[in-house]
Formats: sequence, C-alpha cells, structure tokens
Amino acid sequence: MNPFIRWLILNLIRAEMLVCFLSVFCVVMPTRGSEVSDHQIYLNGGYYLLHHLCEDEAKLPLLLDVKDAPPEIKSYADHISKTAKETIADLEHMHESDARLKFDKNPLPSIERDVRESIQADKQHQLLFGTTGAEFVRALLVSQAEASAYALNLAKVLSQQENDPDRVKALQHISLKWRAIHQEAMRLLRN
Repeated sequence: MNPFIRWLILNLIRAEMLVCFLSVFCVVMPTRGSEVSDHQIYLNGGYYLLHHLCEDEAKLPLLLDVKDAPPEIKSYADHISKTAKETIADLEHMHESDARLKFDKNPLPSIERDVRESIQADKQHQLLFGTTGAEFVRALLVSQAEASAYALNLAKVLSQQENDPDRVKALQHISLKWRAIHQEAMRLLRN
C-alpha cells in the first residue's frame, strides 16, 4: 500500500476515534429532580454505556483495513461489528418505544472518564503502532475479550434492573450474543 495512503487512513481512524472519545466523555451529568425517576436515570446510565461501547465496537473492521490479520480474525471482527450494530438497533428501538429511555448522558464521574480515555488511547496506540503479526492479533483478542465481557455484563445487569418485560427479554438476548463473542475471543486466544 502506498505509504501516504496508509498514513492518511491511520490518521483518519485516529481522528474518528478522538471524535468518539470527545462525544462519549464530554456529556453533562443528569440532574436530580427532573421528571425522570432516579431508577430511570440509573438505567439510562447503563444504556448510555452499552450504546457507546457498541458504537466503538461497530468500527472494529476499520482497524483491520490498515493492519494485517488472519482471515479467522477478520471474520471475528466482522461478527463483532455486526453484533454491535444489532445491539445499537435494539437499543434505539427500545428508545422509540419509551422516550424516558435515553442514552445521551454520560453517568460517569469526570475522573473515570479521564481514566477510560487514557486507557483507550493507550490501547489504540498499541493496536495501531505498537504491535504487528501474532502480537497484534493477541492484543486485539485481549482487548475484545475485555470489551465483550463488559458488554455482556452491562446487558445482564440492565436486564436484572429493568421493569419492562420486553426490554428484559431483549437485554438477556443481547447479553447472550456478547457472551458468545467473549467465548470466541477466549477460544481464539487459546489457539
């Protein structure tokens, strides 16, 4: 690949990731006393975290446009992206059915946002520039094992706290899909 094109693609990916970080970490905390109950604010925080995680995961195949990986890993990345997009669609359908369900306010304290931003920047650098070959694949799989464990547990806890039976069922299904992604990451890491 032409070095200039490679440089351009890498910088476009980095710019896109920065925009995602800024949109995720620069949202104002919800205020108490609004017409939404404390329980709904609690749930909305979880929906926010799951939605934004899936927005990031949906873009995973872009990384493999600039990094070499075996076909099995590319297929796995495509499966992650598809699952993330399906999860986003499910969450947005839930929101359309109930306007109280929102995922537009980051529930995390600013120190947690800063720590997560730092961790994500380190991982991005490691994946884009710090690893190649088998080492890159291993770093990618470890990252995906962590992300999928977080997604499956977010959906699981939301399903345990949600009062709407249709959303409970949908969240349980989402959790199972992310559990399968996690198990696949662990299988690939063992090989």
